Amino acid sequence: MRHVLQKRWEATRARQSRLQWLRQDDRTLLDRLYGTPFEDVVFPPARTMEDAEAVDVLDFALRLGRSLFLAGAQTRRIESSVVAVTAAWGMASQEVEINARSLLVQYAPKGRRPVVMLRVVGSDDNRDLMRLTALERLTTKIASGQLSREAAHRALGQIETGARRWPWWFALSGGAVLAAMLCVLASGTLRAATVSPVTFLLVDRGGWALSRSGVPPFFVTAAKTSLLVTLVQALVAAHVLSRPEAASVIAANVILLLPIFTVVSLTEDAINGFSSMAAGRAVSLLSFLTALACGFLAVSFLLLGTDTDARSTALVPLPVVLTLLTSAIGALGNTVFMDGGLRLIPPAIGVAVLGAGAKLTVLNALGWSVILATGIATVLMGLVSTVLAPSTDIPARAVVVPGIAGGVLPGPDLYRSLLQWLLDVKGAGAYLVSTMMSVAAIGIGVVLGTLLGSAAGRLRHHLRLVPTEAPD
Repeated sequence: MRHVLQKRWEATRARQSRLQWLRQDDRTLLDRLYGTPFEDVVFPPARTMEDAEAVDVLDFALRLGRSLFLAGAQTRRIESSVVAVTAAWGMASQEVEINARSLLVQYAPKGRRPVVMLRVVGSDDNRDLMRLTALERLTTKIASGQLSREAAHRALGQIETGARRWPWWFALSGGAVLAAMLCVLASGTLRAATVSPVTFLLVDRGGWALSRSGVPPFFVTAAKTSLLVTLVQALVAAHVLSRPEAASVIAANVILLLPIFTVVSLTEDAINGFSSMAAGRAVSLLSFLTALACGFLAVSFLLLGTDTDARSTALVPLPVVLTLLTSAIGALGNTVFMDGGLRLIPPAIGVAVLGAGAKLTVLNALGWSVILATGIATVLMGLVSTVLAPSTDIPARAVVVPGIAGGVLPGPDLYRSLLQWLLDVKGAGAYLVSTMMSVAAIGIGVVLGTLLGSAAGRLRHHLRLVPTEAPD
């Protein structure tokens, strides 16, 4: 036992010595890796690279960063992954810049001509949870020295060219299940929950057809919103749905139109100091909300008869057990909709139920506001997902995002606030601002929960590694 403690103490001292040496080097990358899964990795000593080798390393880093972006990774994780991979292969003196449309990397050792490379990253609201999981596992293997550059290139190529986890029609069916469950959460009846997925499929395919013809995303969002309202109001006119049922169907489908990744990532980027990315996402979110409002305005004449409902409708909350059940089923559907595999479904369901339960507790038992309840629920969701990530080998983001739609999004409030604003109901502006604050609380809560989870993991890691006292 004494021999084991002695070896453990010596290994810990050696490791701390190397980390201290890195911290004293003003060219170190530790500041950018602090708070990430790579903060305690001791990278090999840096070496000078010829231009051809530097180009190869930076090209891989750009491909990895772009793939992470397109799979839905947060900006900080993209930056830390690029830094960790290049450092693992002996590169130092590199700089990374990420903005709303491109990823720039530079290798600039002292006294040498810099090597600068750029790659366009594309849209900012993508979702491919299985690909995100595979990319983060690949990054961890490279950073820990388990893969050579050649093997890493092959592995990344397989991920880039690999087929999506589910066929498009099966993933779409996951969205349909989510639409039904969200309708129930919005106090919809069984009839409304049956109509909601059909409406979702028609609206989604209509938007897909428009986007394939080259119509800009702004007009696609506006057209999908108008189509949604038109379809539902036609069912009301045909006496297939009542007005409260129509409200629940529209509310559920509005949730599915929301760019959840953009909402969460905007908050993350603003808090973590990625100002250009936050600004780009803010413009995207403002554009989406404007398109949503334009879609409602375009068919507002269909909503004129709903003035009384807009003023007085209060959707009746479901029993607690049914709320948790529908949250779980919604998280399952959303995981499939976002191309998550079978391993992601149980933790996503668990986090969704946790968030929904926490929100209900804060609202009903404590009587606090919806904004605070949403924030507390998402803090717990982010905390639990981050703490469990190392043991489950599943990124926290791949668990939290499906759970958000299943448990905490204010869909009914968003629908009613937009409707009241369009109908010029007194107090509608304040209601809309309050609803948007609830949406913003989701991002803030997830970021805070992730930070707390990372801190807990860091503390647990150090307590496990560092002996309380040196052996005699």
